[in-house]
Amino acid sequence: MVPMGHRRRWQAAGILGGAVLALGLLAGQLWLTLHLQWTNREPLADSAIGFNFSCDQAEYLLLEEPGAGPDGHAPDGRPGRAEWCAEVLRELIERTGIRLVRLSVQWDEVEPEEGRYDFSVIEAQLDAVRAAGATANVSIGMKAQRHPEFYIPAWALEGVELREWMDLSSVPVLRERALRMVSTVAAHLAGRPEIDSWTAENEGYIASHRAHHYHLGRAYVAEVAETIRRADPQGRPVAINHAQHYVYDRRWRDALADADVLAQSMYPRRNGSVLGRPVVVDIMQLGWLMPNYAYQAREARKAGKQFWVTELQAEPWTDGDARLISPERPSRNLSPETMLKNVAYARRTGAERIYLWGAEWWLYQEHRFGDGRWLEAARAAAAGAAE
Repeated sequence: MVPMGHRRRWQAAGILGGAVLALGLLAGQLWLTLHLQWTNREPLADSAIGFNFSCDQAEYLLLEEPGAGPDGHAPDGRPGRAEWCAEVLRELIERTGIRLVRLSVQWDEVEPEEGRYDFSVIEAQLDAVRAAGATANVSIGMKAQRHPEFYIPAWALEGVELREWMDLSSVPVLRERALRMVSTVAAHLAGRPEIDSWTAENEGYIASHRAHHYHLGRAYVAEVAETIRRADPQGRPVAINHAQHYVYDRRWRDALADADVLAQSMYPRRNGSVLGRPVVVDIMQLGWLMPNYAYQAREARKAGKQFWVTELQAEPWTDGDARLISPERPSRNLSPETMLKNVAYARRTGAERIYLWGAEWWLYQEHRFGDGRWLEAARAAAAGAAE
């Protein structure tokens, strides 16, 4: 008979051994999940690199002072604004060597009064694009790049009762006014040879936390795409872009069905906290929780379409004032080196195009602090050195 003390020791050893084995199997499964997922396995595609540009964002960074209030504001109506925007864009194209640019037409800017159109700002930017030998993707709709995302003129909201989480495209009068603007703008710009493609709205399906969580319906976004097609005799491709954060969001299939190009936004590095300490999470390494963009790209090609990344995080993600980030006070969220890692993630999707998000900020860092590393990283990305 085995003494009771020995039996208990054997039982304890068995339990411990089982626990170690279970932990080993779990660790092995985690290792396989990380190393076999698309972000670590897919080859690097020869993606064309572009950047997004917003005149408003350039003004915020290059002309306005933190904490200055109204005295530090650069008014939209100032003389020479269109030319200033075009010059900043020209400098970015020249300094980065990038020849693909993504622009947005802001409704409140292009149609400040009902039926009266002012194309000066978008046309000045397109002139700069053409002069540099570059081409542009142009988004048109209620929603555009950067804060506040929804650029709806006050006159277009007359008679509209707004509320949180509203589908603005469900309001007949607003929908009619928006589609009329889209048709007019697309027809006016259709003769510009430097435009190589369009985007119907900007992340139209996504509820904007910057604008009371307003969003747009699929049927409306598809109608915007069709309106642009009808206005463009050259038949240039129309993209619908989405910002899918987790795998269970299936709206990318709607964009693929309704567009010529399925496009996604990618922001791999997110801020968080653990036990009260700030951390940066590389969400592209969360395995099955994250979308498989490489699969989406293959599905797009099967449908005879393309897959693009129309926004790739190339500036720090911050909840504070981005102008306060400097070489002396760097962001934990992103560095020029991790920016290039983001580019590698995007290239592993197989995307034909990747538009970097943050070009205005790269220029700000050099102009304000003499830090040219971000522009250098953009040049390296354009040259294919994102590994």
